[in-house]
Amino acid sequence: MVYEVKNFVYNGFYVSDTEGNAPYKATFLHWTVDPGVAECQCSDGKKRLIPHCQLINFSIRDVPKQKKTGVKFGKTSSSL
Repeated sequence: MVYEVKNFVYNGFYVSDTEGNAPYKATFLHWTVDPGVAECQCSDGKKRLIPHCQLINFSIRDVPKQKKTGVKFGKTSSSL
């Protein structure tokens, strides 16, 4: 599925919403080792790390289960 993305800033621990939506759409690829953060292919050709709560109308049931790899905190990211 393709999702619109709410603008955000992610500091590796928590997500902050910022105003509006990103100028691209995202397709879920797979979960990262950072809980709740997915690697997504975006319509502008870039791959981004996007917290699932920023994917508009995302449902956990839309993606297959993935082998657990342990809890780690990942890289910071933003919708820009």
